[in-house]
Amino acid sequence: MKKQYNEILSNPVVPNANGLYGISFFSGVRGFDIGAKKAGFTSLFLSDIMKQAGTAFKLNTFNPHEHLRSEGVYAVGKDAGDITKLSFDTIADPIKDKLGIELKRGEAAVIHGGPPCQGFSKCNMHRVELSDRNMLIFELLRIINEAKPKVGLIEQVPDLLTPKFFRVWSTIKYVLNSMTDYIWDFQVMDASLYGARQKRRRLIIMMVRRDLGVPASFPTPSPVDLSKVSVKSLLPHVNYFSPGQFKDSIKDASKHIFCTMTATGSEKVYCHDGKGRDLTIEERLVLTELEGLNLEGISKGFQKKLLGNMVQVSFAEKLFKHIKENILQASSEMTIEKAA
Repeated sequence: MKKQYNEILSNPVVPNANGLYGISFFSGVRGFDIGAKKAGFTSLFLSDIMKQAGTAFKLNTFNPHEHLRSEGVYAVGKDAGDITKLSFDTIADPIKDKLGIELKRGEAAVIHGGPPCQGFSKCNMHRVELSDRNMLIFELLRIINEAKPKVGLIEQVPDLLTPKFFRVWSTIKYVLNSMTDYIWDFQVMDASLYGARQKRRRLIIMMVRRDLGVPASFPTPSPVDLSKVSVKSLLPHVNYFSPGQFKDSIKDASKHIFCTMTATGSEKVYCHDGKGRDLTIEERLVLTELEGLNLEGISKGFQKKLLGNMVQVSFAEKLFKHIKENILQASSEMTIEKAA
């Protein structure tokens, strides 16, 4: 019987002066967490079942780019990193043992994650409504309900809202409504309207603990600035690009932002010779705002998977800045006003 890969990795964290600590699930190559870090948060605990996610974490222990440097505890593998086998205690214990930080229930600022989307995505021609992967969002809700963070943040593809998944979405809403400690709302958001380098629509569920006294809300979108994020501005040697799947269409790189990058890596670019080719990993890193991330030694297929599955960095940064300023700080200001 093949031995399952399991490992608890850790790197020191700088104590967060504002107590903006996060817990992350389905962490992958840390797109959500890097965006959170740029917004002033510190992820104390991350997790993923993929061995390659742990390899990427180890490779970037001493990354010269501070925002890309690995930190916190990363639980990896089909036992250590499987959310179905995790609880608040199995999260809090390694945080205390490895980082020397004692995190109690209710103290985490945010628990966040993007459960696997393959079971919901229209890119999957064999998706099944009640697959095991599609049930993992309920495990994330379980952890949030147990740990009682100030904010819960969940990312998923908007296909979850289609009639095909009516039962799953209805059950999610039922569970959310039964979590009476929280106020929640949802919104379909395009990452490109929040500074990201890909046109990527995502369903975002925002949960705010009721005692904070503020509603769930979302950042305001901004127009796309093609001078900064068009494919041509980022990759000057590229003239055209295409998604390379389904109803494929070739786009002018100077007039468009990149399409949604997928885990299969089917996208094509067209340079001076006019021939379509796969993107290099370096080009993919640029289009995911991860220039300088070390993925050396990880197979190209898994590199594509890690980069295709990740939450876009600028999008995550805008979400976390909004949480910090419009939810957590707004709650603190209201508390001060009431006390006065």
